[in-house]
Amino acid sequence: MNARQGALLRELLEATEFQTCDYFAGRLGCSERTVRNDVKVIATFLQHEGFSSQIVGKRGAGMRLVLAQGEGNRLVRVLDESEFSMQPRFERLCQEMTIFACAPGTHTAESLAHRLYTNKQQIQADVRWWQRILAPYGIGLTTGRSIALEGTEWVVRGFVMSVLFSFSARAVKQRIEPWLTGEGVSKHDQGFYERCIDEVQESLGFRFSSNAQWQLTVYLKVVVARIRLGCTISSHASHRALSPYFSDLRVRLERHFGITVSLAEMHLLQDMADCCTWQWSSKLMDQYVPDERAFGIARDIVRALADSFQSEVPPSYVKPLGILVESGLTRRACGFTIKNPNELTVKYDTMDSFCLLSSVLVDVGPVREAYLNGSDYARIALVLLEYLEQVDYQRRYRAGLVVNCGIDMALFGKHRIEKLMSKVRVADIVTEDEIQMECARSNVGLFDRFDFLISFEPLAVDFPSVVVSSTIDERDIERIVASIPLWKSGHEAELPWVHRKLKRGPKNVGVVRGLCDDLLVNGEIDMTYERFVWLFETLSFVKGRTLVLALCCEGVQRTRAVLYQMEGDAHVFGKRCSMAAVLLVPLADRGDLTPATEGFKRLLEAHADIADVADEGDFFSSFPE
Repeated sequence: MNARQGALLRELLEATEFQTCDYFAGRLGCSERTVRNDVKVIATFLQHEGFSSQIVGKRGAGMRLVLAQGEGNRLVRVLDESEFSMQPRFERLCQEMTIFACAPGTHTAESLAHRLYTNKQQIQADVRWWQRILAPYGIGLTTGRSIALEGTEWVVRGFVMSVLFSFSARAVKQRIEPWLTGEGVSKHDQGFYERCIDEVQESLGFRFSSNAQWQLTVYLKVVVARIRLGCTISSHASHRALSPYFSDLRVRLERHFGITVSLAEMHLLQDMADCCTWQWSSKLMDQYVPDERAFGIARDIVRALADSFQSEVPPSYVKPLGILVESGLTRRACGFTIKNPNELTVKYDTMDSFCLLSSVLVDVGPVREAYLNGSDYARIALVLLEYLEQVDYQRRYRAGLVVNCGIDMALFGKHRIEKLMSKVRVADIVTEDEIQMECARSNVGLFDRFDFLISFEPLAVDFPSVVVSSTIDERDIERIVASIPLWKSGHEAELPWVHRKLKRGPKNVGVVRGLCDDLLVNGEIDMTYERFVWLFETLSFVKGRTLVLALCCEGVQRTRAVLYQMEGDAHVFGKRCSMAAVLLVPLADRGDLTPATEGFKRLLEAHADIADVADEGDFFSSFPE
């Protein structure tokens, strides 16, 4: 069921008497015909979930839900579980794609309209939409007497997976996954899939995360469905020989489903299993030893950070870094990317620390040669964030703590502020009278001593200040954190910026080349194209419809932001981008990364399209390499 159908079922649950289609249409804001179609879907849903409850109609009175004994609470619970954020349009589009890719038979606008409880005109409009979306990926949706999906087999599978995994797992399990095999998956087949995944984990010697288990199961279902349609992977360059278990699994798949499975299919499946996320415990982490190359890169990272910041990295960081590097190397060897749910948090929310780390790692040869995917690089950065907060390399803001209270409150305030905010140092504790007298004469003395003031009561002075409560709670800390990047020595920190148009080619490589050439011509960077490409692929990300790249490294010539308006939209990382934004900070200005990155974010909020709103043009968020 989609969200509207779930709402109709809830209305039926709450109704105490018969109600007409017109009544429900008014409640849901749709037509009576839509209500009648939705009732059919709900009836199918109830039957599929094993309910005896039925929707009954009465001529002239309307319809109502007749609950079987003991099913009321269970139905409410199932309804709550099924109501996940998937817009009806997106759900229909997902169902269409799984039918095109995995369902047997000939598909026409009429057959799809009947199957999806919609009309022929809607299907035709959806097909035109899909043709526009699929074109950049080299996939086609041909029309004529029937509708067919055409393209390179791995690209088709990757696209289907990227669509499915753009939504919550529970929503896809309940609303989309049954469409993968046309008639749904039997309990016998589902048990076989689950046994296969369990045995894969046993053969590899570790357990996948629950999400990885589910995703690999979905891929296995897609494989079987595509092979049944005659679409197979005929060649795949694996990073290792096929293990005895996967050779045996090939025979079992052929016997169970009556299909022929190529060796390339099994090599690809084995590579995907190697790239799955593990379940980690402290015990497993202690026992596991990454390979020597990964361990060596981890030690190089630790050594480079210690040399650059003159602060030793705790030894406990080395093994987690080695594990992350090893998994990143495996994914790179297999040609896969695994979406990192924390990537945007690392690259945007903690942009100053991310840039600080990148300013060092960009010149660590083994890291650069590893050429890790941007999502894996962000995983390494996430582990090191705590260390970066403690190295005391970036400039700490000088706060004047203004008090009109006892010594206990003054010392408590100083201790709590410095403990909870690594970038703030209470330079002095001063009285309210002292500040007022200083401002009455001139603010010059305050400019030399403080970047801003913190007080427990509002101050009637012309100097930046933040008012906090006596307990200095989380909201107070958030208020200070939001304010400190705005000021430097009592003045608002300003980030120079320019706005330009970006000329580009029709493909993604044109965006990278266009950015590099423009920054070189305008004297903002001085580096090779190869170095810029590495920086772009490792550090860039998309927020909303804006491609964002923040650089702090050798070769950046001056501090500034450059906002680009693209000539037409470009597809980057599976997203349509209309703008690009680049932050440039030379190594000499590395200590002021916080005001630079916060100023950059304010520019993006004011002048770029960074709203994280689902758009019908690209509702899927990632695409495998």
